[in-house]
Amino acid sequence: MSDAPEVSILISVFEQLDYTRRCLEALERTLTGKVSYEVVVVDDASRDGVAEYLEGLNAPYRVLFNEERKGFAINNNLAAREARGEFLCFLNNDVFVEGDWFLPMLSVLKEKKNVGMVGNVQRLIRNGRYDHMGVVFAPQGNPRHYGQGFFHRPFKGEVREWSAVTAACCTCRRDTFLELGGFDEIYLNGCEDVDLCLRMQKQGLRHFVVHDSVVLHVKGGTEGRKAHNDRNAQILLKKWGDEVRSDQAVRDQILHACTYLWRGLTRPWSCHAGKLLEALLLALRLKTLKK
Repeated sequence: MSDAPEVSILISVFEQLDYTRRCLEALERTLTGKVSYEVVVVDDASRDGVAEYLEGLNAPYRVLFNEERKGFAINNNLAAREARGEFLCFLNNDVFVEGDWFLPMLSVLKEKKNVGMVGNVQRLIRNGRYDHMGVVFAPQGNPRHYGQGFFHRPFKGEVREWSAVTAACCTCRRDTFLELGGFDEIYLNGCEDVDLCLRMQKQGLRHFVVHDSVVLHVKGGTEGRKAHNDRNAQILLKKWGDEVRSDQAVRDQILHACTYLWRGLTRPWSCHAGKLLEALLLALRLKTLKK
């Protein structure tokens, strides 16, 4: 369609009226006049006034309402099918964008070949520490946010390839997303993004982070966000564990080690002693994972 926007921003919302309003206001402030876009919002049966707020929105917003909760994967798949843009941008309603956050991400999709997902750097709003600069895999096969808890930001000025990115804020081509079937709806509010990135990689696509695109993230603002973490992790490892341990985890071993060692220094109670020792040996090159 000739009047279709270039970008469709997809947001799954469950309550959190203040976050939702702030998220949408930040979008308007940073994108208006810079790119043609629409915002497709799926309200996941909110009860706190969010639905009434969303009902009052006009273009470029389009709002879909669920009668019962369906979760991140189902909601975003629905929004993607309804979207009219060539590019999709997935955005959590507790992510607040700033500055020139999107156009550099879009440029990666347009200028590089064989691109799957493009993500960015995310900081926690509660303490200013970084939370995501890309996803790496531990030797056991589980994903981990590189840079979690960091005070500093490595790779400034770079567009760097990673094994996966978080869907809290990322962008891809709509055709690619739909051709791969979107997010696997077996996951409930977790691991859908990593699973999709792995499926994209099997198709020869690469994932990037624009390290000068930095946004703020509340993280876990939605009620029940972490209720299914263990189940999701088990599904992911059962499906991908063997492949990841022999491939992505080998490539990511030093980046994983740096992240886990930092976690050991700042949150030792959350670490496993054996994994800390393994990370130290990997960082010192006294142990090497091999394919």
